[in-house]
Amino acid sequence: PLPPFVRTAPWQSSQNPFRKDADGNYPDRPHPFPFLHEHLHSYRDYENVFCPPETRVPPQSDRKQCLFAPTRENGTLAARFERFVREYDGLDPFDVHLTLQVPLLSGMDGTPLHLTKIYNTSDSEGGWNEIARQFLGKSADDRDGERNGNNDGSGGELLGKAKEKATKNTKVKGGVIEGRSYPRRFDSKLVSVETQRRICRLALLDYCCLNLPLPEVCRGKHHEAGDGLSELFCVLDKKGKIQPGMFPNGVG
Repeated sequence: PLPPFVRTAPWQSSQNPFRKDADGNYPDRPHPFPFLHEHLHSYRDYENVFCPPETRVPPQSDRKQCLFAPTRENGTLAARFERFVREYDGLDPFDVHLTLQVPLLSGMDGTPLHLTKIYNTSDSEGGWNEIARQFLGKSADDRDGERNGNNDGSGGELLGKAKEKATKNTKVKGGVIEGRSYPRRFDSKLVSVETQRRICRLALLDYCCLNLPLPEVCRGKHHEAGDGLSELFCVLDKKGKIQPGMFPNGVG
């Protein structure tokens, strides 16, 4: 359902600290959320959940059709995702995809790194062209345009090759689907409002420090705080650092 799910799955042997051996045991350390992969022992088991054989176009044995097909899961993966969000406290990210962005964009003393621009991966095509127009004076696909008075197309050629490398083996314009290389494997429509709001609380520091707008579902006085409900907010501590104004239930 999410990158840490696949990266720490029992069938993933590469760079997986929670891989299982041939006897089904954890040689390194147990997975902190083993229910995520319950009854899933291989990628094919997993694939059969989001792309059941009975939903495939004949021949059902053709699994290539599952690669970019929208999920057809029955709620099993969504339920596991919701349980994970309920139990995860955000204090010990076991995969890089669970790490907040702010620490990665800050120095050891908490001061922010210098950023010139933040791009959204859900519009990588637009991002490529914006960079090309800014630095080359043309779009990333324009290989015959002028650059600094030259007609050799060298600038567009260079950026075009970089773009092709980044989007290689994808069948979607820009190389992403809502910021992803493949369609989401769990049905996001089945995720409850409560779970979505807890995700916002877990990632609140990123929203505040990066000045990102909250999703509509997380706006307003919907969040438990003391004896009532409050909007999400951040505060400045005594050292002048931004801190979450509230934490998810069970964290603090």
